[in-house]
Amino acid sequence: MRQRCTIGLLVFLLVSCSEKQESSTAALPPTNARPGANAADATAASRPEIKPQAVPLAQIPAPQRLPGQLLEAWRWQDANGENLLVVFRAVTLSNQQRAKQAHPATAPDSNEVEEMGDFERTARLMAKQYVLKQGKYTVLWRLQDGVAACALDMTLGLKPSSTTITDLDQDGQGETTLVYTAACRGDVSPASLKLIMREGPDKYALRGSTVVQYDSVPVLQRQPAVPCCAEKLSKAQREQGDDAGYYETEKEFQRAPPAFLSFARQQWQKFSIEKVEDHTEI
Repeated sequence: MRQRCTIGLLVFLLVSCSEKQESSTAALPPTNARPGANAADATAASRPEIKPQAVPLAQIPAPQRLPGQLLEAWRWQDANGENLLVVFRAVTLSNQQRAKQAHPATAPDSNEVEEMGDFERTARLMAKQYVLKQGKYTVLWRLQDGVAACALDMTLGLKPSSTTITDLDQDGQGETTLVYTAACRGDVSPASLKLIMREGPDKYALRGSTVVQYDSVPVLQRQPAVPCCAEKLSKAQREQGDDAGYYETEKEFQRAPPAFLSFARQQWQKFSIEKVEDHTEI
């Protein structure tokens, strides 16, 4: 009887130890857990969230103001510190406009001016991104573009609500994307369209043209479903104007994170549409 009790006690102890070992093993983390996951998540959480704030002209320091009219200005924080983006446009007067200003009573009107050169104007679009370091703003990058000697309807400016500050690659440094049009035209032809993305000194761009809604045909039927790339179109297609809504190439994005090109494509499709009634003249 004593021998049977001893054997029973041994079996009970063995079963109890086995259950404790299984319970302990089940509580261990899986062996295929992502290495350094907690550290990576902690790093991402420590990055400042990018929240751009619009800046009025009165709050832009005088040294950071550019010639002409302020179109947009934004301020935000990222891994570089405090950033300031300013976009200005400057337009020169035509000879006719100068004459009217100087001699309003005697200046000829548009019907009396025979030389097209008297109507020519020039516009410049200028943008700079500054970073505040040790109490001073330094230029991170700059952009300048323009329309020269235009005697017709002139367009040069940012597409409304197109400027974005993102962190697509989640490295803590913001990407600044501008989308703008430029044109000198007297008809319903497309404008030049440019999308410029900057991440610090790195620059990526899509360059092409808009699609214009000018008759009863829905503009979405004219807009290419895949706007890449105009360089692949034939000469005949280009001459017939079938390149509207396309951009030339994506080559500049080959060295960029994939998320950059995906975002740029979306922005292009969103802002490449123009309506005649929405043509902006300056």
